Amino acid sequence: MAFELWSVSQQPDILGGRGSFADITWTYPEIIEHLYEPLRARYPEYMTRRVIGRDTTGEYEIWAYEWTPAHYDRTIYIQSGVHVIETEGYFGLARLMTMIAEGEDERLRAVREHVRLLLVPCVSVWGVSKKGGYEGLMADKRHQIPHNAAMVNPNRDDADEKAAETTAVKRYFAANADGIDFAFDFHTTTETGWGAYLMPYADGLSEDIAERHKAINRALYAKNKTDYPQAYMGDETHYPRGGIHNSFIGGFFKNFGVPAMTIEHNDYIYDPRLGTSKAMTLAVELYGNHLLAEAELSAR
Repeated sequence: MAFELWSVSQQPDILGGRGSFADITWTYPEIIEHLYEPLRARYPEYMTRRVIGRDTTGEYEIWAYEWTPAHYDRTIYIQSGVHVIETEGYFGLARLMTMIAEGEDERLRAVREHVRLLLVPCVSVWGVSKKGGYEGLMADKRHQIPHNAAMVNPNRDDADEKAAETTAVKRYFAANADGIDFAFDFHTTTETGWGAYLMPYADGLSEDIAERHKAINRALYAKNKTDYPQAYMGDETHYPRGGIHNSFIGGFFKNFGVPAMTIEHNDYIYDPRLGTSKAMTLAVELYGNHLLAEAELSAR
């Protein structure tokens, strides 16, 4: 059965004003307090959480949330907030998780009822908390805001583990790897050169999985037409190879055989500002469709 594209309703912005879903300047503890903990309080039979470590300074706890239906057929791991500037990634994930928990959308019930979710809402907890105001985020389109106190890019810290955040996430994944069917890393691309709907994936990923997700990007690209190209990495040759191999999401495939994929929303192409309703709507649409492509395999 061909995948039917999920159309999401217009989403609120994250600019902190009337009608906003969140405030883009929130620290990591504020994101947890305002977006995740109210859900856990309402659905304690569905959501649990655990500390998986602390950041490099020891200042911030790193939380993982586990969303467990009474009966599930599939387990999907999701992480976000690897890069501080990519606000639509970690706020878009929070919005999508709210929609799933609250049962707001009929299509998302496939996730709510059939899929166990292991979630790291934010990897770079220190950087997200120290990022400063909106103006600083807008000025930084090339990752000048540090992600952690070790001053390393977590996507390049797989081998050295200079940042405690990297180690914590890797250990959490390893402890659950035997039961994980698929892994996602939600990002946004922060420069136009990468094109629209970037999807890095590991070489060796099965052709049917890669094609399933490429087809989603093609459909979204046709719906939200732009002059910028689409971009895939993996067995593609027109973009640099190896991007996912140097990241710890790529290590989940390499070390444990879990199919792993990075999904990147390009907010700069569709809206040069951060956190707007348009940017959030397109981000939730992108992440939600890729998640549903894996989740609905359980519901069939």
